Amino acid sequence: MFRIPTSWHLLLLGIALCFTWQDGGAQTASWQWRELTPPSGVAPEVRRTGAAIYDPVGKRVIIFGGTGNNGTLNDTWAFDLAAQMWTKLPTTGATPAPRLGFDAVYDSIGHQMVIYAGQAAGFFNDTWTLNLTTLEWRDVSPPNVARPKARYGHSAVFDPVTRSLVQFAGFTQEARRFQDTQSFSLATNTWQDWTPSGVKPDVRCLLTAALDRTHRRMLIYGGQRSGFLDDLWAFDLASRTWENLTVSPRPSGRLFASSFVDRDGRFIVFGGSSSSGNLNELQAFNFATRQWTQLNVANPPSKRNGALTAYIEGENRFIVFGGSGDNGLLNDVWELRSATALASVSAASYVGTMTAPESIVSSFGTNLATATMAAPATPLPLQLVGTSITIRDSNNIEHRAPLFYVSPTQVNYLVPKECAQGMATITVTNGDGATAAGAITIAGVAPGLFSATADGKGYAAAYAVRVRNGVQVEESIVRWDATLNRFVAVPLDVSNANESVYLVLFGTGWRNRSSRGAVAVRVGAVAYPVDFAGAQPEFVGLDQINVLLPSNLAGRGNVELVVTVDGQETNGVRVAFQ
Repeated sequence: MFRIPTSWHLLLLGIALCFTWQDGGAQTASWQWRELTPPSGVAPEVRRTGAAIYDPVGKRVIIFGGTGNNGTLNDTWAFDLAAQMWTKLPTTGATPAPRLGFDAVYDSIGHQMVIYAGQAAGFFNDTWTLNLTTLEWRDVSPPNVARPKARYGHSAVFDPVTRSLVQFAGFTQEARRFQDTQSFSLATNTWQDWTPSGVKPDVRCLLTAALDRTHRRMLIYGGQRSGFLDDLWAFDLASRTWENLTVSPRPSGRLFASSFVDRDGRFIVFGGSSSSGNLNELQAFNFATRQWTQLNVANPPSKRNGALTAYIEGENRFIVFGGSGDNGLLNDVWELRSATALASVSAASYVGTMTAPESIVSSFGTNLATATMAAPATPLPLQLVGTSITIRDSNNIEHRAPLFYVSPTQVNYLVPKECAQGMATITVTNGDGATAAGAITIAGVAPGLFSATADGKGYAAAYAVRVRNGVQVEESIVRWDATLNRFVAVPLDVSNANESVYLVLFGTGWRNRSSRGAVAVRVGAVAYPVDFAGAQPEFVGLDQINVLLPSNLAGRGNVELVVTVDGQETNGVRVAFQ
């Protein structure tokens, strides 16, 4: 095998490590589950039917209360999303009584968590705020005669226009189930009955609700009356009227579910308990088409009801903590995150969706890295500026991919040797935790040729070796023309019958070929056997082919060259002959 000339090291280093591609295509969003449970350290005890909010200032999820294995709780915890670590908050002031089956909202003006009602030994109708700066709890309940009736199992949203907690329905021993709509103003600490006189949802409890900020409305779904409910309603927070959005077909009825409205405007429901047991599915209602769709997202949390959840609007991110599973109460942490679609191709050819173990891949998307950086040395790192890549192969085994280069729109990496053949999922996670995901097929071979312009087109990234009387002379077949600002051909002379001229090609994806005889180089219409086809030892993931060029190619001018490996063809590149 011929060595790489010193003059070619810099060019090949650029091709193998930092090749870039300007991709103008729009990217679409998908969803991805990821577990965030800390492997060690303090953590809240298992629980269900507490409440959670997202604190955008501290970038943390705050949870309070619920019911555990030893009864109802009134502890307050914060989960740092960046550090993925729990902290028990040292709150001050009188603490709300332990409770379950209540709801909580976040008031951005007061930078506070607001909770209302719930149940323990009895039922509550009190309202409390937790100042997230001072960590002081305050009872802001008006006199009892000026409050709604005590209850649990209601649902609430925060109306940013009126700065109000708006709640619907619930259950109490005093009046059974409700169908009222009540509003608590955080500006005046007073309640107003917003129940319309016209159409409204039936009485219920244990429902789920979410804010549709775009249309300023509260969405409610499901719950329990005499059985499991499966209807969907919208409460217009401006006109204070209800609209029935129930359609057929629709998901089965459920209670103790969670919900949010995503960045695309869909109402999404997670988990809950149905007549068939606990659920961990995601059901999405599209308001434009008025249709329900089940979202098939891989590796979800276990089935559960009564989870404590919070939606992070700015990141299109949904956090799930605990709940009641099939085998008891839980305290694990999961996130459902919007993942940018990832387009992956051979880093050599820039075509196809197939790769091979130990080959180089380029993937394209948005927000893939917080900065641009190339690997400084070998062995290649598994992380660059916080970006890492995981490949889940067809055996459902995850592998970390070594990185050549990362940027906000492109990552170049090596497919680990251990990856099984078949469909694989590529997940890119940047330093801020944002993800992009896509699929690629891993095969035994997936050959691609590098070109001098590093886009899989134009003149080959190759050089020639001229051998005469045992002396080897290396020759370039392309050069950079500064005037034209592009690569131009250096035509190759193969006319001397007393010389042997070898063409040395570079690419990726063919080192696992079945045999050397299964590799051929087609120049024009004629295929030629190769002297060598395998790994290039000086650069990770780079493969090399040496082929003896016949003299009858003299005078052919620009000719397209294609390599065939185990029946698979590469992209075509050009070589010029004089």
